[in-house]
Amino acid sequence: MKIGIVGAGLNGLACALLLKKFGHEVTVFERSEQPRDSGTGIYVWPQGVQILRFILNDNSFLNEGQPIDSLVTLDRHGKEVHRQLVQMPGHDFPAPAVMFERQRLFNLLKQDLSPDDIRYGAACTKVINTREEAKIEINHSDYESFDLVVGTDGISSKVREYVCDSQPHYTGVIASRGVTCFDCDILEENACQIFAHDQARLVTYPLDNSTRFRYWFVAYQHDLDQPTLNRNEMAQRLEGLPAPLLEMIENTREDNILTLPLNAITPGHQWYNGRCVLLGDSIHGMLPTLGYGLTLGLENCFMLAQALNGSCFDDIQPALKRYQTRVAQRSCQLIEVMEQLTDLFYFQKETVQKQQRLGEVMGRFHELARTTAF
Repeated sequence: MKIGIVGAGLNGLACALLLKKFGHEVTVFERSEQPRDSGTGIYVWPQGVQILRFILNDNSFLNEGQPIDSLVTLDRHGKEVHRQLVQMPGHDFPAPAVMFERQRLFNLLKQDLSPDDIRYGAACTKVINTREEAKIEINHSDYESFDLVVGTDGISSKVREYVCDSQPHYTGVIASRGVTCFDCDILEENACQIFAHDQARLVTYPLDNSTRFRYWFVAYQHDLDQPTLNRNEMAQRLEGLPAPLLEMIENTREDNILTLPLNAITPGHQWYNGRCVLLGDSIHGMLPTLGYGLTLGLENCFMLAQALNGSCFDDIQPALKRYQTRVAQRSCQLIEVMEQLTDLFYFQKETVQKQQRLGEVMGRFHELARTTAF
């Protein structure tokens, strides 16, 4: 099958590699003139690591990341509130959870594709979509026909307008992400630590313990009509957190900090139309509340490949319908959990009831983790 993939981010590259592994001819179209993935961190749950292992053929990719064994929620004073094991008892995942620097993971995926597989400076400006074929208009001029077009072009997806009417919405939360070399006694070497402030939080993961390379993420309520906070203002907003955490932010170079408003998409029932199909953030953009976004996108990739290659019919529609059936309900359930956690972290005051509710919602996430694509 000849497949066009729109968007050369992590999901697009992973999808291309997986579909090639299943014997398909793939071309990835990227509007940027060069690789565009940023150098901040990305967390992959064991479910997603298993899929990466399948795509990349061996375990060497694990050397590029840092294994994580637990997610720890703490209050603003550093007192532990909740600890969630990643290797959840009874789940028997034969893989660790891993935190990667995004650029390292991006390069691992990119190097396994040939230069001809990715076309940079090739924006998808239109899709002509029928039951017989899908044509991509490139840069408002050239056209290329495919048996299937896959939209992996993220929250601002162009392909989505040819599939469904789901639209991204601003969540009321803005985030700054950074990477730096830093160490102190309160930081754990194998855990994600979530320091909950009043209607804000600071999250930090190790990226490489040998060099003390570390990722941090600060998110808080924000009105888009107001300017974003600079580092000094962010420190004031997080007043009361342990001083070393604020020092970590202060030590981060400005060019290693990325600040963006957080948008989300709640998927509807339509994941495909004709010969166009969506996966990842293009259809279920979620807040990085538990870092499950890429893992869910990887699950989408695997389910799509499985549906296409398990079909015994010439008509592609039954395979796409099966894909939609498998992914839609699970994605909506996970997004509901993330929305509940977002409300707890950013829109509720610190109370005992909040801590109790956190345990309940994390338990719901625990149960959803039992059903996975791989």
